Amino acid sequence: MAGHSGDVVFDELAGAILRGDLPARSTLPPERVFAERYGVSRIIVRQAVHRLADLGLVRVRQGGATTVLDPEEATDLRVLGLLYRLAPGESSLLDRNDMIEKQYLQGLSIVSVASRRAAPESLRRIERLVEAYAHGELKHAPVEELEEQFWRALAKAGGNRIFVIEVGWWYDVLRDRPWPARVASLPRRTRVAFYAELARRLVAREHPVAYYLETVQPILDALVGRRRA
Repeated sequence: MAGHSGDVVFDELAGAILRGDLPARSTLPPERVFAERYGVSRIIVRQAVHRLADLGLVRVRQGGATTVLDPEEATDLRVLGLLYRLAPGESSLLDRNDMIEKQYLQGLSIVSVASRRAAPESLRRIERLVEAYAHGELKHAPVEELEEQFWRALAKAGGNRIFVIEVGWWYDVLRDRPWPARVASLPRRTRVAFYAELARRLVAREHPVAYYLETVQPILDALVGRRRA
């Protein structure tokens, strides 16, 4: 139970820092304040604060106040996972549009690498996978299952191990990742058709990158326009 309580305190404090509720250069209240707020011991609070310090989100000074650091200056990649998991919101360093934009641009990179480096048989296997969801034994399965299998397989086919790890992280950690409204509202058959055409073009070497970008560009334009507004 103590470990679970420590995770709760850590998540609450990390989320507050990443959303700006605890701004950079401010100081954290004394440990006893958080201990009373969350109903835990001061040791639990201290452990959570030291985890934040290990990530570069706060600076702990022995015998002095703990200072909140600017999360944009953090260099520990674990902070990115916390941003995705804890921070999205209108006042956040990372809002949902940033997450969606990153997702689609990463997809563009994966398609580009696979179109240049993937073995023909690997691409044909992906095409057969999509066919199973379109007309075969998986035609009633959720489209989200296809999307996950497609991107995992395509990243692996491209042979870039960083993309393989990133895609695995994306699907293993971010089960509640956001979707653009215009995508989430599309019928299953439309989303499957996109993957079928993309797989076909990858196999045929028929400008898959241009097709992907043409399809997602309106989504990216809408995100950028909304951000500028």
